[in-house]
Amino acid sequence: MSYNEAIEDGIPMEKDSHKNMWYYPPCKICGAPVPLWKYVRGVDYVCKECRAYAREQARLEKDALQTDKKEKRLENAVKRISKITDIGPYQPAIEQVRKKIGTPGWFQSTEEVMTALELLRRGVVVHHQVKIYEYSVDFVIPKYRVALEIDGRPFHRREDLKKQQIRDEVVVMKLGEGWQVIHIDSENINTNVTKLLPAIEAVLRERNKKATSVHPSSP
Repeated sequence: MSYNEAIEDGIPMEKDSHKNMWYYPPCKICGAPVPLWKYVRGVDYVCKECRAYAREQARLEKDALQTDKKEKRLENAVKRISKITDIGPYQPAIEQVRKKIGTPGWFQSTEEVMTALELLRRGVVVHHQVKIYEYSVDFVIPKYRVALEIDGRPFHRREDLKKQQIRDEVVVMKLGEGWQVIHIDSENINTNVTKLLPAIEAVLRERNKKATSVHPSSP
């Protein structure tokens, strides 16, 4: 069928050294011959170069759309913070975030943007969306040895809590001794993001206090 249709449609063809028939219908985009083992009439064939170009254009369009969404999240983050406190001191942080706004995988929620702005405003060095094995950590803060997670919803089911516990243990094991995972509910970020750093420090103090009481120092 391929052979007869190819002849009728004027499709170039040739046999290779193994007597296999190759067909060369034109690319529907650029007209270049597309090598095929089988020709089917009515199919729009596209060459490898045009497929690659189309994929790249689709990726660029997707990235542009994602960047537009992230710009909107940054705008919303600034509005929310402005309702809580003076936005003036955040301007350098806003510019830093804007420069990184198109980074793939970053700033997946308005609360993540707010967190980044608050930490940067306070001069805290952070790493965003850090890949640890199959997990991605929202923020890694070396100064405090903290992996910070912004949770969009609280966990209630036992299996969800177990998954979170396993995930946290894997993250701490990878980051090293003395590191901790701290979860902050997104609602707390929206309510008063300015209390984020004091909240982290309070959690660390409480955990250190408990560790000291469990393992008291030798006299």
